[in-house]
Amino acid sequence: MKLLSVEDYQEFKSTIASALGKTMRTFERYCSIKADEKGDIPVKDLDIIALLLDCTADDLKNFQITNEDIQKTITKNQLSNY
Repeated sequence: MKLLSVEDYQEFKSTIASALGKTMRTFERYCSIKADEKGDIPVKDLDIIALLLDCTADDLKNFQITNEDIQKTITKNQLSNY
């Protein structure tokens, strides 16, 4: 995608949004979600985007979850229930 003209890039983004059945606004939001935000991309949509970009869904993630992260989240959630 780095070699696309601005017009081709916009058209490609529109094609992806259309393939997902989403608006451009939703796809733009998908593109700007940060790891620490509550929003996320549905797994099905992530798989479709990966297919269109000829990569894996893991390639599109901007973070990695570790066992330590999971344990911290579980502990935090357990404490907040009291």
